[in-house]
Order: sequence, then structure tokens, then C-alpha cells
Amino acid sequence: MGREMRVIIPAAGVGSRLRPYTEEAPKALVPIAGTPLIWHTMRRLAKAKVSEVVVVCGYMSELLRASLVACPDAPPLRFVENPDFASTNSIVSLALTRPFWDEPFCVIDGDVLVSCDLLRRMLDSPRDVLAVDTSKSYADIDMKVRIQDGRAVDFGKDLEPSARQGEFFGVSRWSGANAARFSSAIDEMLAEGRVGDWYEFAMRKLAIERGLDVLDATSSEWAEVDSAEDIPAATTLVERDEVSFR
Repeated sequence: MGREMRVIIPAAGVGSRLRPYTEEAPKALVPIAGTPLIWHTMRRLAKAKVSEVVVVCGYMSELLRASLVACPDAPPLRFVENPDFASTNSIVSLALTRPFWDEPFCVIDGDVLVSCDLLRRMLDSPRDVLAVDTSKSYADIDMKVRIQDGRAVDFGKDLEPSARQGEFFGVSRWSGANAARFSSAIDEMLAEGRVGDWYEFAMRKLAIERGLDVLDATSSEWAEVDSAEDIPAATTLVERDEVSFR
């Protein structure tokens, strides 16, 4: 199952909503089932034989780097530093990785866990896609995605209900022309001084202009660890997914 696929993980943020866990460690090192969150991601990426992982560090950078170097299952690693992590958002962290956009890549947010099966579907996709949870009801969706004919055509936290929608949770695949358009959209936003925005706002420009293909996912296939209340769901995903490693 070898793949020439690079994976980029933005993990520079402070994670203030995860305090007290993040008072002594970065968000990506919050323990899930006794193991740092990002180690679970590394284990899945190693199993999938990705070619390289680029991690964007910021808050408690040295601790994150040391933990990843010590991770027994990590693929080849590179690190990118966001020195302005405290005053910028994920759009700056992702922009800093653009020297590594010279081949197809996936983005997986540092606070997100995905199942082995969802990761496999993403890596095996013949086209660029956004993973979107289409199993949720509108009221339970955070980053809302409007879907038409299998493509994301708009998204944001305040979208009105539509015929078909889902939740984007920070997992996507990019290459070639789509990556170039994504980079241009990021440049436009940074030129406007929008360093405090999520990178999803750059993706929204692409969705509105041309649409972005959607990879359907379900709520049992991912978990975002944004607060202490999210840890049980992430633990359940890890425990359920353990059969994939036997």
C-alpha cells in the first residue's frame, strides 16, 4: 500500500479551550487513551506508508518536536515553525508550508483524529477532495458545507440550511491546479491583512468559484479534540480502530 503522498499537519495553536491540558503541553500532545493525540495520527500515517509528514509547530514547539522525534511509529518528519502563532491563525501556519506543495499532499489538522479507513479513502482518492461528515443533522454541524452534485459550493459557520450539507473537519487533499488556486486565495487574504483567519476561508473562495469535490465521511470516522468534552469521543475512535492494526 505504498504511496508518494506528503501529509501536512498544522499544529501551532495554543489550544486555550483545552486548558488545563494545554498549560503544560501543546494541543497535539493531549493524551488520548494514554498516548499523545498526534502519535495516533503518526501511527495511521505510518501504516498507510505516506512519504513524509510536515508538522507546523508554534506553541511549546520544542516539546512537540521532541515528542514527535520520540514517536516510535512516525514516518519521515519535517518541521516548519510559525513564530507568530500567538497572533495569527491557521491560514498563516498553512501558508508557511507552501514550499512543500510541489507534490500531492493532504492536510490533517493537528487536533483531528481520523480512522484508518477514512485515511485510506483520502489517500486513494483519484481526485482532490475535502472530507465532509454528511451524517450529521444541521443543528450539530460546526463548519458547515453546502453540497451540490457531490461538490462543496460554500461553507462557513453561519450558512443557512440547504438541501444537502455536512461538516468540514480539517482533512483535505490537494495537487496541481487546485493547490495553485488555494495558494493564490491564501495570498489574497494575507495581502488584506487577514492573518487571524482560518485557512478554511481561503478554501471557501475556491468552493464558491468552482466547487470542490467532497469525500463523504461519517461521525464515527473522525474526532476533533477542541475541548475536554471531546476526549471521550476521540478515545472511542482509537479503541474502535485498534482492530486495523492487528
